[in-house]
Amino acid sequence: YMYKEKYIMNHDSSISPKESLQKLLSGNLMFQKQQTSHHTKIGNSYREKLVGGQTPYAIILTCSDSRTPPEHIFNAGLGELFVCRNAGNLVDELILGSIEYAAVHTGCPLVCVLGHNNCGAMSAAVSVAKNLDLYESPSIDHIIRRALPAVFATMEEQADDKAWTDAAAKKNIFNQCRNIINGSKLLRERIANKEFGVAGAWYDLGTGKVKLLYENR
Repeated sequence: YMYKEKYIMNHDSSISPKESLQKLLSGNLMFQKQQTSHHTKIGNSYREKLVGGQTPYAIILTCSDSRTPPEHIFNAGLGELFVCRNAGNLVDELILGSIEYAAVHTGCPLVCVLGHNNCGAMSAAVSVAKNLDLYESPSIDHIIRRALPAVFATMEEQADDKAWTDAAAKKNIFNQCRNIINGSKLLRERIANKEFGVAGAWYDLGTGKVKLLYENR
């Protein structure tokens, strides 16, 4: 793989998984305070530097929801985040392969699974859990089936569907962190060598705050 040589050679290998996570949280604090600087990292000279390769400091798996743009949420510029998105921030083979690619070929030290409140994918899964006859399409069903474990795990004692949806979305973060670790021998080896970390976090749409929920030890 010629890309491996090209990208890892340019990567700042001194950044650890913990430092990567702290950089994300610090960036989010800037976002909350509306002191963002990501707009300074999109100019011509900055883009030209990225032509030769990428050195992102974190992988973000987040929802496709238009209200959750990770580059804004973490005050990141071009080339700083390797982003994987789908409805519900769910792990399948394509997502797992993308995460592995970023870890190996760019030297990225961390993946953060970022869920959020009022998630449409989780809300749809809650509706299906209440009526298993609901069906829209094979592709949407593929999403729902991967979200249902978190929905069924949180169905007891929820005040209403909104509370159930948010509880399921939080549970789903833990489930997807586990799926990343259990699904990839390659990543488990990097974790064992302290070269890679897995984190799970919650984004509040109203406040803009990211709260850490999970960090592998």
